[in-house]
Amino acid sequence: MNGSVAAESVELQSLVEHRESVPAAETTESVYKWFQSHSHEYVGVVSGKRLIGMVSRGHIGFLLGARFGFALYAHQTLDKHLMKEHLHFHRDTPLLAVLEQALSRQGDSFYDDVALVGEDEEYLGIITVPTLVRWQSKLILQKIQLAEQQRQALHENNSQLFRSLNQLRQSQGRFEILFENSALGVALMNARGEVETGNHRLEILMGGQIEANGVFNLSALVALPERDGFLRLLQEHEANPQEGNPRNSEFLLNLPGRGPRRFKFFTNWIRETGQVCALLDDITEQRVLEHRLIQKEKSELLDSLVGGIAHEINNKLAPIIGFSELLLGQLERDQSPETLAGYCAIIRDSATESAKIIRQLLQLSRPVTGEPAICDLRGLVREVMTFLNFRIRDTGCEVILDLSPEEALIRADVTQIKQVIMNLTLNALDALENAPLKELRLSVAQQEDKIILKVADTGHGIKSENLPYIFNPFFTTKSPERGTGLGLSVCLSIVKQHGGEITVKSVLNAGSEFEMALPKKSRDGLPPDSTNAGQADGKKPVFENNHGAGRRHVLVVDDEEFITAMIQEVLRSDMNCNVECVTNGLRAVTRLQESNFDFVISDVRMPELDGLGLFEWIKEYQPRLTAHFLFITGDAGGRDLNQKLESLGVPVLRKPFSVNKLLHEYQRLSETTG
Repeated sequence: MNGSVAAESVELQSLVEHRESVPAAETTESVYKWFQSHSHEYVGVVSGKRLIGMVSRGHIGFLLGARFGFALYAHQTLDKHLMKEHLHFHRDTPLLAVLEQALSRQGDSFYDDVALVGEDEEYLGIITVPTLVRWQSKLILQKIQLAEQQRQALHENNSQLFRSLNQLRQSQGRFEILFENSALGVALMNARGEVETGNHRLEILMGGQIEANGVFNLSALVALPERDGFLRLLQEHEANPQEGNPRNSEFLLNLPGRGPRRFKFFTNWIRETGQVCALLDDITEQRVLEHRLIQKEKSELLDSLVGGIAHEINNKLAPIIGFSELLLGQLERDQSPETLAGYCAIIRDSATESAKIIRQLLQLSRPVTGEPAICDLRGLVREVMTFLNFRIRDTGCEVILDLSPEEALIRADVTQIKQVIMNLTLNALDALENAPLKELRLSVAQQEDKIILKVADTGHGIKSENLPYIFNPFFTTKSPERGTGLGLSVCLSIVKQHGGEITVKSVLNAGSEFEMALPKKSRDGLPPDSTNAGQADGKKPVFENNHGAGRRHVLVVDDEEFITAMIQEVLRSDMNCNVECVTNGLRAVTRLQESNFDFVISDVRMPELDGLGLFEWIKEYQPRLTAHFLFITGDAGGRDLNQKLESLGVPVLRKPFSVNKLLHEYQRLSETTG
């Protein structure tokens, strides 16, 4: 059997992952610090050189992480807190016996590493469970190949029949126990995703999709948007067999009878057999809980911002009302055009700022889409700072923005990353409330393949004993009316989902600094930034009207009287159009049947017949107008409405819009359609 390794020839000492140990007399606090500087999950506890037990990172963290755990256990010695159940083997123990005992464990103990000892229980090191699983897969495949060779040898030597069959039964029985009793689904497949061997747990997870011969195509069950990524992962394993590093991935599977389910995949390449070994775990419920946690925190965040948002919008609306009254008064007194133009500019700018606040509020309130896009982190920071302007003023702190001069591109769900920035900033503002020096600093920098955001304050800081727990759900040092303890937990979850990291440094009574690191992306393949000429800012652009040609006949459909009056006046004065206004789609249909129109501008939501229904009527009875049709709407719209509007291919102006935007869209459609 070429390339195979006999289980009897494997020395357990060669499988040791690390030989680190800690003395039994060490305190739990010192071992906790030891774990912080090492990547190991388990370590042996020795008295002299002799193994007396094991401890794990999770166990020590659990002890010190309890409410009074640090005070109770930090200075106790390790011999009082050894793992209740742990496995250790002598180095001359056969590998098969180790696999049978270690991998047949049930529950959480299945994931516990095992220790290796020599003479007189001398501690030799730790063997990890992934290492044992890899050897299990290798030996299973070797035994399958051996069984086939033995079957062929039966035709050549009948005298070996009894011995070969007996050996085959023993081998199959032993490895079937290991294989079938695994707590995870195990699939051995080729680079095309065809599963050639799978255990009983895999069949349960797949909802009975495995055929009698054990072969089925796992890639066909992967959701279509993620299927290419799944196949690419398998092909990368095949193309780089020398790496030998397991990979962790998540994919959505559409299972008949079970619906869409999200799975975590632990994949590795088995060089000896030329197959990918995948361990599958269903994490659907875990992701649902994480999603609910994020939504709950977003709701808490909105509740805390409502008062400030109302304050900001009222501040923007006040000059609109006031300067409108001043404008009316000046018109009565026939004041100069320059004074009136200044009043109009203030009204326009205040309305624009109000619209911007409402758009940001709507974006924050929408549910998580899970649809990432390339964005500039600097812009997200600026938007959040604008949104939190009222809180910053109330706190009276100095804000310092230190943003990279170059684009800081990341691939992210914009709403989620804004939520992280907002949570970190609000926490910093809370910490500055009674601080003698009130300074808030946000910086965005680039480090090789990462984009770094830092949020630092000069507030009261965090106690050292609380630092290990601040990212735990429901842990908070605030009073119940000031915090739920979910904010930082949600931030950690969001950042991890984006492939990043979040860390904290803090000094009591001096301040804290949170650092978020996300993978850096490039602009390769992205369209350059587009700029819209003729927006509300700056001078009004010159539009070519049709005073010298026949007047175009425009129909405006909207149930808001002021909107139709404004559009009518703009198109009449700037474009020399003949404009008619009606209040709903049914009246529009009547006018379209009675007269010829060159252009239709319609609201989306109206009584009796809405804009979508009007457009469908025009498509059927007056299709020439479909290219001369413009939607206007003040509705933010859910996903279904937005997708419907996009599918029609008709331009949409979102209220409130400027005169320049209306003219620009009218001119563009007129030029496009002649």
